[in-house]
Amino acid sequence: MKRSENPLVSVVMITYNSGRYVLETLESIKAQTWQNIELIISDDCSIDNTVEICSEWIKENKNRFAAAKLITVPQNTGIPANCNRGLSAMQGEWLKTISGDDILLSNCIADNLEYVRNYPDASFIVSDVQEIDENGYSIREKVINEGVNFITGFPSAEKQLKAYVRWPAFLNVPTFFCKKEVIERIGYCDEDFRIYEDTTMVIRAMGMGVKFNYMEKPTVAYRIHRESISRNVKIDDRREKEAFGIFKKYRKKYLNISNPLDLSVYYETWLRFKYRGIHGVRGDFLLRKLSLFYWYMKFNGVKSY
Repeated sequence: MKRSENPLVSVVMITYNSGRYVLETLESIKAQTWQNIELIISDDCSIDNTVEICSEWIKENKNRFAAAKLITVPQNTGIPANCNRGLSAMQGEWLKTISGDDILLSNCIADNLEYVRNYPDASFIVSDVQEIDENGYSIREKVINEGVNFITGFPSAEKQLKAYVRWPAFLNVPTFFCKKEVIERIGYCDEDFRIYEDTTMVIRAMGMGVKFNYMEKPTVAYRIHRESISRNVKIDDRREKEAFGIFKKYRKKYLNISNPLDLSVYYETWLRFKYRGIHGVRGDFLLRKLSLFYWYMKFNGVKSY
């Protein structure tokens, strides 16, 4: 596949009430060793000073970028819809997404493009993260993600898809780097959901034959803080409802109940979303051990499953 020597990379930054951290994120994009960058900020009706910070920063730093724009809306629409506004505005050959509280390591884009030069068939790349706390201090320099290792270890998109619908593990989403044409083919994020933007995109991409490639190098500092969507306990019920909705809409069509492993995934899904326990006692830890898929994962060395 012929690729330009100096491709335009669109960095799409998604923000919502990110005022505390967004300047660090913006400065990390500005500091990229790769120069040919389009910056798109899509804000989902923040009620703090995020928009003001971003607007002023763009005025002062727009000459650093091939193009820079800020997209705002009058009401909150959810993460997938916010992502879609940024994705549909991009003009670059490649896409790098980032949330308004994470940080791109300085060689993030250059490292991804170097990987592409070494593996020309790669169109969707995941990589490693570092973890930082709410004050920007390092928690872990490199995070070993068993889900990434397990799922990207399969040799084809078809096998990766099967592994992922059985176990939709966190694939270091902040590190995603992909071709614009991949995003256009799969039709962006599913706006039927308000929280999960990544799971449905991964399933549809793999379902269209897009293999996920793993670059074993940290490219993003992922911020761990209580206000993040993934750790906000106030929306646990909504998160679980959407996760079950994704199972019904996307995952189960790739599962075959005549396959013992797939059948046990159905059992684990029932256990997670529908089982209410007996006299208030759930006993999930013991009941999961009745699942064949549980033991399959343990046999394959996945300790975190």
